[in-house]
Amino acid sequence: MSYVQYLPAELLSYIMELACLAEGPAQTQTAVVLGKVSKLWRDMAFGTPSIWTSFQVSQNMDPRALEAALLRSRGLLVDIHAVGEATKLKVAREQLDALGGHSTRWRNVEISHPDAFALLEKSIPLLLPNLQSLIVKTGSQRLSPVLMSFYSFPEYSTAPDISLEWKSRIYPSLRCLDLCDIELKPRETEHFLEFLEAHSTLEKLALREVWELDAYIPSRTVELPHLNELQLRGIPSSEILRWVRAPNLQKLILEKSSQLRYWIPADIKSNYATAIDVTLIRFSTDPGALLNVLRAVPLASEVKLVSKDLRLRYSFCTESILIQHKLPLLTSLHIQGVASLAQLKAVADANMETLTEVKVHCLDLGLPEQSSLKDYNERDEALRWLKDQGTFKFDIDHSLDAFGGRYKSHEDQICREKM
Repeated sequence: MSYVQYLPAELLSYIMELACLAEGPAQTQTAVVLGKVSKLWRDMAFGTPSIWTSFQVSQNMDPRALEAALLRSRGLLVDIHAVGEATKLKVAREQLDALGGHSTRWRNVEISHPDAFALLEKSIPLLLPNLQSLIVKTGSQRLSPVLMSFYSFPEYSTAPDISLEWKSRIYPSLRCLDLCDIELKPRETEHFLEFLEAHSTLEKLALREVWELDAYIPSRTVELPHLNELQLRGIPSSEILRWVRAPNLQKLILEKSSQLRYWIPADIKSNYATAIDVTLIRFSTDPGALLNVLRAVPLASEVKLVSKDLRLRYSFCTESILIQHKLPLLTSLHIQGVASLAQLKAVADANMETLTEVKVHCLDLGLPEQSSLKDYNERDEALRWLKDQGTFKFDIDHSLDAFGGRYKSHEDQICREKM
């Protein structure tokens, strides 16, 4: 400890900043701990405003301590994190209310809680002038309202009947909006579209498991000219996929959006044609839908195709589709679920002029004696060609199942034969 006493004040303050930043959302709690080491460290911690700018709502936090920490931040913008299922709703509300006195300084807000709806409705102010990022996720597991209407699932919760007042929310500095498992009722859908239209400065929009109750056809498509990244994950409605038009989109991520099969290339192209980084996850649907997406993004240079349910017959259509439709600017290709290395070789050969990187997770790799493949020589020849060519970087591994483990198709095949 004696040697630390002689460190320059600026260096000790910088070390404290690094230590607190490493703790992420809990950096304010870390700052409190550092302040208890000695009088010198307490003075340095209290005199370093940047380590008092991230607040994590927790079960054991005293709301009165938040006010003192806010004063130490000396007017800097702060981040709010209400994350964790252990924190009771009443406790979370009390702490957010204590932080609400300084809501004009809120910069980033993240809510990941079973009662995220209630916290967003009651504890997140309608006006946040400096808010740049809003992330809202419910921690509870729910099913589609369509399934809930036909079947009884007592273990799954339903969304509370509350209003999120999208029309009244004003966040002029908002750049990132990430909503997960949010239910939009018919009376709120138009208000949500108006909210998006009023916040046209959005640069990232992620809608995950956003359920649209009852069929709703929007009166217009909202244009977001500054949107760089759009994520649509688990969207059950084809209309939700048409809500946003992004003329300057760079990154497009679609996951398990089964309604894509109802789209035509013109629909996708009119909304997302400028995307250069395209990721399709769990796309096990009609191959024509996948082909339509690729036709609609002619500028795509980085393409990632991830199929996780490898028992479906459409899970291994990527190589044949990429043979049918060549992407003229393709530089990086990542495929999870490759069934034919010979077809992959044909894809790589056709895009040799532009490709710089190919990464694949291959079915039956290294299992010739139990593989469902009939011609191992063709597979091995293609693998040697892919490894020996010197034009692009090539990385290959085993296919993964839906749980992240190695998928063993020969075991799946044996199970099917016994059925």
